[in-house]
Amino acid sequence: MFGFMQEGKDIGGYMKTIDSLLPAFTVGGTVPSYLTKLYFLSTVIVSPSVRGALGAVGHIGDASEAAVQKRRRDLTEEKKDGRHDLLRKMFDINAERGEKVNFTYEDIQSERNPPERTNKLFSFAGADTTAIAINSVLYHLMRNPIAYQKLTAEIDTAVQDSALSIPIAYAEAIKLPYLRACINEGMRLHPSVGLTMPRTVPPGGATISGYYFAAGYRVGINAAVIQYDQDVFGADADVFRPERWIEGDSVRMQRTMIAFGAGTRTCIGKNFRIRLADPTREWKTRNYWFNKQSDIYAYIEERTFS
Repeated sequence: MFGFMQEGKDIGGYMKTIDSLLPAFTVGGTVPSYLTKLYFLSTVIVSPSVRGALGAVGHIGDASEAAVQKRRRDLTEEKKDGRHDLLRKMFDINAERGEKVNFTYEDIQSERNPPERTNKLFSFAGADTTAIAINSVLYHLMRNPIAYQKLTAEIDTAVQDSALSIPIAYAEAIKLPYLRACINEGMRLHPSVGLTMPRTVPPGGATISGYYFAAGYRVGINAAVIQYDQDVFGADADVFRPERWIEGDSVRMQRTMIAFGAGTRTCIGKNFRIRLADPTREWKTRNYWFNKQSDIYAYIEERTFS
């Protein structure tokens, strides 16, 4: 949509801008609400990088609005394309039952620009979290050649059996047990979101794990804690071992996964072979709002299939 893939670079420095703001947003999003405005104001005053990043956010909003308008024009032409992306789904809701559910074109526009409505981040939230999850799955596969080979063999067999179409459909991908296991395991070991996913205690209070919490309190748990629970995932919970999802109680493990959202991700790298440039070198992570990885250097080669 923004041209990152076509150009192969960070157009407009948008990704750098978001990365620069994450530390400030992380603190601002976790301090008590009565300190939020004071914190952000002081941060803008003392941090030149944050001031510059906030200025660039406006450009991101302009680019997002242009993308929404372009997609709207594409869908109003006589020849519609076959893409059923997120924007199309929102436009369809607006056209079919927008008045009934009070979902206007202005609501669609608000989804593309986080500063306008911070509680609606459809266009932004999925970018970092999905990229982090894919990074984790591929990184751990490259560090575990046996698992990589097993997954490749499973995909090759499915192709030979004509069980996969191109592009691979979700309904087809979920029928590959080892692929699902690898995705679950990668997301388990390195959850995309670094904070808790808080919930407000309802009226009457709640007792959780033997502790009573009064109504109105915020409670939550970090995915990086619960997804390493040895009672659920076994004594080797800190190890990348996709087989646990096939051999163990996958239903219980799936219920314990709170990385983000629901569902698995299909593999888009069927025709490529990837390997770490230096298998002995660990990745680096910057854990703020998101647990973002860096220093993952890999070789990508075209893989012949016969």
